[in-house]
Amino acid sequence: MTTPVRNTLQRNYQDRLRRGSAFSRNKEVAPADIVRLLEAIIEPGDRVCIEGNNQKQADFLAKSMVRTDPARVRDLHIVQSVLALPEHVELIERGQVRQVDHE
Repeated sequence: MTTPVRNTLQRNYQDRLRRGSAFSRNKEVAPADIVRLLEAIIEPGDRVCIEGNNQKQADFLAKSMVRTDPARVRDLHIVQSVLALPEHVELIERGQVRQVDHE
């Protein structure tokens, strides 16, 4: 038997998948759609890591995040090994970040 909290989390997860699927084709998202995807699936208070497993991904994600609307993507909890890119600091300066955890 699932608990009410688990049901709520599962429903939220399914809602995000549904919203995100509008921007994907066969689990791929066109680079031109990444900002709209991020705005559709990230909710205030979410914990996010904007690093990739290589520098090109990290740059692309960070540059995409600073193009998001601060009214939609806000109160983020950033978890990263290091704040290495100017875009990391820019997110904080724009007021989109509530908390940062890094090494």
